[in-house]
Amino acid sequence: MRKVTVIVSKDQLTNFLTYAGEQGLLHLVAIPEANVEGSRPYETAPLLAKSATVRNRLQTAPPALRARTETDQGHTNAHRKSGVDHLAEYLDKETFAWEQKVKQIDTRAEKLQEETERYVQLSRLLAGLEKLGVSLDNVSGTGFTAIIAGEVPAEGLESARTELDRLSYGNVIFALTGSSEKGEQFFAVMPSAFQEEAKQSLTTLGARLESGLSGLASDPSVARKEVDQKLDETRSVEKSLRHEREELLKEFAPKYGSLSVLAEILDLRTEALSNALSTESTVMLQAWIPKPQLENFSKGAAAACNGEISIQTDARAGERMAKGAHEHSKELIPETIAVQEAPPSLVEIPSWLKPLQSIVNNFGAPSYHEMNPLPFMILTYPIIYGLMFGDVGLGILFTLGGLTLWNLKRKGKKIFELGQMIEDGAELVVMLGIGTIVFGIIFGDFFGINPIPGFLLLNNGHPIFSPDENKIVFMVITLFVGVLHLGFGLTLSAVNKVKNKEYAHALFGPVSWLVFYLSAIYLISNVVLANFHFGVALHSPQVYFFIPLIVPLGLMAWKEGGLHMFEAFLSSASNTLSYLRIWALNIADFELKAAMVIALGGIIGLVIGNALVLIIEGLIVFVQTLRLHWVEWFSKFYEGTGVTFAPYREPLTIGIE
Repeated sequence: MRKVTVIVSKDQLTNFLTYAGEQGLLHLVAIPEANVEGSRPYETAPLLAKSATVRNRLQTAPPALRARTETDQGHTNAHRKSGVDHLAEYLDKETFAWEQKVKQIDTRAEKLQEETERYVQLSRLLAGLEKLGVSLDNVSGTGFTAIIAGEVPAEGLESARTELDRLSYGNVIFALTGSSEKGEQFFAVMPSAFQEEAKQSLTTLGARLESGLSGLASDPSVARKEVDQKLDETRSVEKSLRHEREELLKEFAPKYGSLSVLAEILDLRTEALSNALSTESTVMLQAWIPKPQLENFSKGAAAACNGEISIQTDARAGERMAKGAHEHSKELIPETIAVQEAPPSLVEIPSWLKPLQSIVNNFGAPSYHEMNPLPFMILTYPIIYGLMFGDVGLGILFTLGGLTLWNLKRKGKKIFELGQMIEDGAELVVMLGIGTIVFGIIFGDFFGINPIPGFLLLNNGHPIFSPDENKIVFMVITLFVGVLHLGFGLTLSAVNKVKNKEYAHALFGPVSWLVFYLSAIYLISNVVLANFHFGVALHSPQVYFFIPLIVPLGLMAWKEGGLHMFEAFLSSASNTLSYLRIWALNIADFELKAAMVIALGGIIGLVIGNALVLIIEGLIVFVQTLRLHWVEWFSKFYEGTGVTFAPYREPLTIGIE
């Protein structure tokens, strides 16, 4: 990696960002303001405000519009070439204009909806009055009595009746005129002196009161026809408005896709410029770039910017990186010093390994002073997973499911949110499925079917190895797997330190720890094989292993510190015993499937048992496999203090698939 400083004319800034976004090679970093005299941070506050506003408007668009994926390529390419300030102004103007059009239609639609509901309520009221034979002249008359009509929720009907009776001191006539899903239609006759107070109380109870009886024919049936005619007219206008809205959305759909892409470009450019410095006529950025691509990138950038650009290499960046790693290894300076100067970690791997690399990166990206554990996890991850979950039938389901998800992923098809996470890791699912099949063959397990299918009886009519029939032996095997895994981790730690020329740290750290660990394992194994007769450790040749048991602890305490020695002593035991979870989960797999068959019987128990194991235990086993790598194994050699290489990229790059 090479650290470069880019100085580009403001007139050519957009061309440079477009070119850099196409190439995807620059990992941009912030420039300390004090490092460049006469410069100031690039002003991005107005851009950030407009970008947030535009994004909010686009995100509040109707779901049907957000689901559309088509874009106007010509429109997008035309505007992505404009300056960042002009792009922000254009997006703000376009989204505001569209937002106002939609708001106008929605406001009119809300008013029409309210009017429709009013006419529906009025029609129901008139239907009730028609049944009772009450003239509207009597209802809308004035004088000593007053009529209150409307609709009240069914649960509030008795409360409304009681409240009116209380307010009028029993001088009320309350009648129901109809019923609907929204409530009960009523009208009440009471002294006009209590009318206003009654209306307030009914409104509090959720009643909708009708005040529009004036102007209608006195005959309720005739009035109802008038209202129904108005209702039909209102619904016709509503339908026309919906059509207008659909046409607006249809017309805007391609532009929406383009504006979404341009808004994403604006976000990216604003973020890039937030790390930059500017003068009156230039903009300065700093970035890391892979060394092999530096020359071609510089030539391409010069052509894209008509020569109005300067790309300068920081020749001392690599030197500071090495120095930072060395100082970090000596633990003389806090880790942040090494991280500040070190370049981002560029991990180039095949696409099928990216899900597994993401597991590593979620713990921490590999730095330049340590080995990436990915190559080893290609084997260890499916092996440990298969040891816990070995089943040929479930492994086949895993593999087929992973291949199906991989096919969807390759075609760019999205699924539901939780499933999308699994689809993104489709290749890892296939790897775990293969590990599950391999150990299923060894264990003779096929969906927990008993008797075991003949094709799995490879050892003279028996499975190669049955954990269920050899529980103690399998426990020993899992502990042995743990010893190998942890011992390999300490070996990798020693290799890391030797590569960094930290020979003393390698000798008094992981090498001493490994010698102590293997000596302790040897002595403990002999004691266990002797039925826990501890005196056997004092016999030859076991007694000679006390030297490599005690001396390494003393060396670690002397050179690495007593705390480090104590941590090595305790974690050696606790980390090794932690691998017993492999044994426990494998046995639980067998027992759960057997229990479901016994409890539910036959095919039903077999199906339900395997479904539970596949969904619940499959997830648990994944978490435990992750834990054995992150906690037990990584702690021996891997820190993950690197920074992931995150190049500046823009969507829909021109000329690049």
